[in-house]
Amino acid sequence: MVMDYQAIAVSHLGDGLYSIRLSRPGSRNSLSAVLVSELLAALGRLEALDGCKAIVLEGTGGYFCTGMNFQAFVDGEAAGGSADSGAPPSADFMQLLKRLGNLSRMVIAKIDGQVLAGGIGLMAACDYVIATPRSTFALPEAIWGLVPALVSPYLIRRTGYWQAYKMTLTTLPLSAEEALGCRLADEVTDTPDAAVQRLYRRISRISPQTVREIKGYFREMWIINERMEKAAVAEIDKLTASPEVRENIQNYVRYQRFPWEKE
Repeated sequence: MVMDYQAIAVSHLGDGLYSIRLSRPGSRNSLSAVLVSELLAALGRLEALDGCKAIVLEGTGGYFCTGMNFQAFVDGEAAGGSADSGAPPSADFMQLLKRLGNLSRMVIAKIDGQVLAGGIGLMAACDYVIATPRSTFALPEAIWGLVPALVSPYLIRRTGYWQAYKMTLTTLPLSAEEALGCRLADEVTDTPDAAVQRLYRRISRISPQTVREIKGYFREMWIINERMEKAAVAEIDKLTASPEVRENIQNYVRYQRFPWEKE
C-alpha cells in the first residue's frame, strides 16, 4: 500500500504489522485538519487490507502528539476560520477516536516522548500503550480555559473517573511510571520495538472478526455512545468560541503570555 501523505507516514513492519507515524515534528506532532483526515484515511485503508493484522500508532522527534496547534487556531481566527487554517473540526477528531476504538485491528500506541491534550485522547483510544521511560503525559487544557471533553470518555475508560478528573483539574504531568501505575500505559520499557513484537506474536493469532466482536461488545458495556460524543463536541465548540479562551490562546501565541500574566 503506497500512498503519499503530508502529515503521517505509513510503513510495513513485517508480517501483518503496520505502522502509522505522526510526522509533523516541526509542530511537535500537533493536531491539524490534514493530520486527522489522513489518519482516518490510513486506518480505513489498513483495515481493508487482508494482510494487516495490527497497527502501531507512533510519533516522531520526541513527541507522540501535543494536541491543538495554537498557531493554527490563531491563524484560522485571523483568516475568518478558513479551511486552510489547519485546525481540525472537533467532530472530525471525535470521529477519529471512535474509529480507533472500533477498528477490527488491534491498535498499539508506541509512546516515546511528550503526550499532551488531544494526544492523550489518541493513545487512550488505542488498545494497548507501550511507553519509554522518558515519556510524559499531561492535560493542560484548563490553563487556557478549555476542558478536554473529547478526550475524557476514552481517558475515563482507561484510567477510571478519579484519575481522569485529577489530570484535568490539576493539569499536572505524569511520568511514565506514574502513567503505568494508573493504567494510562500498559508497559514501560527501554525497548519499545521489542515489546511491540512480543505483543504482536500473540495478538496476530486473533482474527479481525473476533477483534471487532470484542470491541463492539465492550463498547456496548461502556458509557461512550452517540449522545456523549455529541455532548463532547458541543462543549469543545462552545469553549473555543469563547472570547476569553480565544484571547488566552492569542496572547500565548503572539506574546508568549500565560492567562495569569498581566500585560
